Amino acid sequence: MRGEDIYEDGVVIATGDGRATVAVAMSAACEECSAKIFCAAGDVTQNTVIANDRLGVREGDHVRIVVHGEDMFRAAFLLYGIPLVLLLVGLFVGMFLVDPGWMTRELWAFVLGIGLSGLYYVAVFLSGDRIRGGRMMPDIVAIHGGTA
Repeated sequence: MRGEDIYEDGVVIATGDGRATVAVAMSAACEECSAKIFCAAGDVTQNTVIANDRLGVREGDHVRIVVHGEDMFRAAFLLYGIPLVLLLVGLFVGMFLVDPGWMTRELWAFVLGIGLSGLYYVAVFLSGDRIRGGRMMPDIVAIHGGTA
């Protein structure tokens, strides 16, 4: 997946702690973009992206950011793949292995599958940056200039 990087240009609107918030112009291509899980919808005309800042950018700088293909795959797997597997495991266990006796098998399997997926999402939410450590964030790769 090394060749599937997405490059975008934007303007730095905030910096701090080795990260920068970059405003990226929104376009019609944003709807089909596979990297939109990295963007936070701003107003109607721009998205904001938090990116690793290894170049020491300042507010107002025009920069180029890159979202790596393997990071998109990893993020999609963590957000969708693992919960899907947990849902299926919960359904299988609830239908065939464990019968609590106080509710129907189908309802038990549904509750167990959704419960496992929900616990996973809660764990990911509570761990925050500790599991990712900023590794899956876009990187700033070039500074084109600033407004000051």
